[in-house]
Amino acid sequence: MATLPAPRRRSTTSVPGPYVQYLQARLLEAEAGLTAMSEKYERTKARFDRCYARRGITPDTDIVNYISAKSMNPELKFWYAKVEHFQREVAAYGAVLAGLDAARRMLADAGYRVSDDPRQRNGRRTLNRAA
Repeated sequence: MATLPAPRRRSTTSVPGPYVQYLQARLLEAEAGLTAMSEKYERTKARFDRCYARRGITPDTDIVNYISAKSMNPELKFWYAKVEHFQREVAAYGAVLAGLDAARRMLADAGYRVSDDPRQRNGRRTLNRAA
Protein backbone atom coordinates (compact mmCIF):
# COMPACT_ATOMS: atom_id res chain seq x y z
CA MET A 1 0.00 0.00 0.00
CA ALA A 2 1.51 3.31 -1.11
CA THR A 3 1.51 6.24 1.23
CA LEU A 4 0.24 9.55 0.01
CA PRO A 5 2.57 12.51 0.26
CA ALA A 6 1.70 15.05 2.88
CA PRO A 7 -0.20 18.03 1.49
CA ARG A 8 2.00 21.03 0.82
CA ARG A 9 1.42 23.90 3.13
CA ARG A 10 1.04 27.20 1.44
CA SER A 11 3.70 29.51 2.75
CA THR A 12 2.32 32.86 3.68
CA THR A 13 4.77 35.51 4.54
CA SER A 14 3.17 38.44 6.17
CA VAL A 15 4.47 41.93 6.52
CA PRO A 16 5.39 42.72 10.11
CA GLY A 17 2.77 44.82 11.86
CA PRO A 18 5.25 47.42 13.11
CA TYR A 19 6.39 48.05 9.53
CA VAL A 20 2.82 48.70 8.38
CA GLN A 21 2.29 50.99 11.36
CA TYR A 22 5.51 52.82 10.47
CA LEU A 23 4.30 53.29 6.88
CA GLN A 24 0.91 54.52 8.08
CA ALA A 25 2.55 57.00 10.45
CA ARG A 26 4.83 58.25 7.67
CA LEU A 27 1.81 58.64 5.37
CA LEU A 28 0.02 60.71 8.01
CA GLU A 29 3.13 62.87 8.52
CA ALA A 30 3.45 63.38 4.78
CA GLU A 31 -0.22 64.36 4.49
CA ALA A 32 0.16 66.85 7.35
CA GLY A 33 3.31 68.24 5.73
CA LEU A 34 1.55 68.55 2.39
CA THR A 35 -1.32 70.45 3.99
CA ALA A 36 1.04 72.81 5.82
CA MET A 37 3.25 73.46 2.78
CA SER A 38 0.23 73.98 0.54
CA GLU A 39 -1.11 76.58 2.96
CA LYS A 40 2.26 78.36 3.10
CA TYR A 41 2.52 78.32 -0.69
CA GLU A 42 -1.02 79.69 -1.06
CA ARG A 43 -0.32 82.51 1.43
CA THR A 44 2.95 83.37 -0.33
CA LYS A 45 1.27 83.30 -3.74
CA ALA A 46 -1.58 85.50 -2.50
CA ARG A 47 0.96 88.01 -1.19
CA PHE A 48 2.80 87.86 -4.53
CA ASP A 49 -0.46 88.36 -6.44
CA ARG A 50 -1.42 91.38 -4.32
CA CYS A 51 2.03 92.94 -4.76
CA TYR A 52 2.00 92.59 -8.54
CA ALA A 53 -1.68 93.54 -8.85
CA ARG A 54 -0.74 96.93 -7.36
CA ARG A 55 1.69 97.30 -10.28
CA GLY A 56 -1.01 96.34 -12.76
CA ILE A 57 0.45 92.90 -13.51
CA THR A 58 -2.15 90.15 -13.23
CA PRO A 59 -2.77 86.95 -15.19
CA ASP A 60 -5.74 88.65 -16.87
CA THR A 61 -3.98 91.86 -17.91
CA ASP A 62 -0.34 90.90 -18.53
CA ILE A 63 0.18 87.14 -18.48
CA VAL A 64 3.71 87.27 -19.95
CA ASN A 65 5.11 89.57 -17.26
CA TYR A 66 3.11 87.77 -14.56
CA ILE A 67 4.60 84.39 -15.49
CA SER A 68 8.06 85.92 -15.77
CA ALA A 69 7.80 87.56 -12.33
CA LYS A 70 6.39 84.39 -10.82
CA SER A 71 9.21 82.26 -12.21
CA MET A 72 11.81 84.70 -10.84
CA ASN A 73 10.37 84.72 -7.31
CA PRO A 74 12.60 82.51 -5.10
CA GLU A 75 10.09 82.27 -2.27
CA LEU A 76 7.38 80.86 -4.54
CA LYS A 77 9.85 78.37 -6.00
CA PHE A 78 10.90 77.27 -2.50
CA TRP A 79 7.38 76.64 -1.19
CA TYR A 80 6.26 75.00 -4.41
CA ALA A 81 9.25 72.64 -4.23
CA LYS A 82 8.19 71.75 -0.68
CA VAL A 83 4.64 71.06 -1.86
CA GLU A 84 5.97 68.79 -4.63
CA HIS A 85 8.21 66.96 -2.14
CA PHE A 86 5.30 66.13 0.15
CA GLN A 87 3.11 65.18 -2.82
CA ARG A 88 5.73 62.61 -3.82
CA GLU A 89 5.94 61.29 -0.25
CA VAL A 90 2.16 60.92 0.01
CA ALA A 91 2.08 59.12 -3.33
CA ALA A 92 4.96 56.81 -2.39
CA TYR A 93 3.69 55.78 1.05
CA GLY A 94 0.14 55.49 -0.24
CA ALA A 95 1.29 53.25 -3.10
CA VAL A 96 3.26 50.98 -0.76
CA LEU A 97 0.33 50.58 1.61
CA ALA A 98 -2.10 49.98 -1.27
CA GLY A 99 0.26 47.40 -2.77
CA LEU A 100 0.68 45.58 0.53
CA ASP A 101 -3.08 45.53 1.02
CA ALA A 102 -3.66 44.22 -2.52
CA ALA A 103 -1.03 41.51 -2.04
CA ARG A 104 -2.57 40.50 1.27
CA ARG A 105 -6.03 40.21 -0.30
CA MET A 106 -4.70 38.31 -3.30
CA LEU A 107 -2.76 35.81 -1.20
CA ALA A 108 -5.67 35.34 1.19
CA ASP A 109 -7.98 34.47 -1.71
CA ALA A 110 -8.74 30.74 -1.65
CA GLY A 111 -8.92 30.65 -5.45
CA TYR A 112 -5.32 31.80 -5.83
CA ARG A 113 -2.97 28.84 -5.95
CA VAL A 114 0.57 28.47 -7.14
CA SER A 115 0.96 25.35 -9.19
CA ASP A 116 3.29 22.66 -7.91
CA ASP A 117 4.26 21.88 -11.51
CA PRO A 118 6.96 24.35 -12.62
CA ARG A 119 6.14 23.54 -16.28
CA GLN A 120 2.58 24.77 -16.10
CA ARG A 121 1.03 25.27 -19.52
CA ASN A 122 -1.10 28.18 -20.54
CA GLY A 123 -3.65 26.11 -22.47
CA ARG A 124 -2.02 26.61 -25.88
CA ARG A 125 -0.06 23.93 -27.61
CA THR A 126 3.66 24.40 -27.14
CA LEU A 127 5.77 23.84 -30.19
CA ASN A 128 9.00 21.99 -29.68
CA ARG A 129 11.27 23.14 -32.48
CA ALA A 130 14.07 20.77 -31.47
CA ALA A 131 12.04 17.64 -32.25
